[in-house]
Amino acid sequence: MTRVVGVALLLGAVWFIGSLGSVQACKCVVPGSPTEEMAKFDAVFAGHVVSVSHSFDPNVTPYKPGDRTTVGLDVSTVWKGVVHERMYITTPPTGGSCGSAFSEGEQYIVYASTNASEDGGYQASICSRTALLGQAQADLDALGEGRAPRAGTAGPQPEQSQDSFATGLGVALLVTVVAVLLLGGTLAYASRRRR
Repeated sequence: MTRVVGVALLLGAVWFIGSLGSVQACKCVVPGSPTEEMAKFDAVFAGHVVSVSHSFDPNVTPYKPGDRTTVGLDVSTVWKGVVHERMYITTPPTGGSCGSAFSEGEQYIVYASTNASEDGGYQASICSRTALLGQAQADLDALGEGRAPRAGTAGPQPEQSQDSFATGLGVALLVTVVAVLLLGGTLAYASRRRR
């Protein structure tokens, strides 16, 4: 009986720790033409990535629902939206969360939606035509010349918090310690009863 309780406690702890950052697969519809996609998104612009920061540890998975990457871009061309010379956009973690991968120093064309959780901010995902500018000639041809961004201005910069990562790690550690103590106590109690 005590073995059953110990195994149940251990399996419960493993399930709980695993559920802290549930993984969901990203499902996208194949993007349409550049002009179709421009009509769907709130902002379309090209820019040079000057910063990439994370609210999570990108080397540790699973990610939590609130995790995001903030990307700073110096904008060169605007086709749609309220776009400043310096823009900050957010994207979920890459992989199963539909996040776009951005590399500092590279130039991108970005198709972005208004971020519901940020005032005036935009978010990008892999479910768009967002791509390296060098691989987006079809977009550049279809969208035309574009215009300059708002001179001398910067868009809102989302707050970047490391708290969600630290809190998740602390909860996982606490649950593991409690599970080990419960299992150890159960096994100690069982061995004393046998004597």
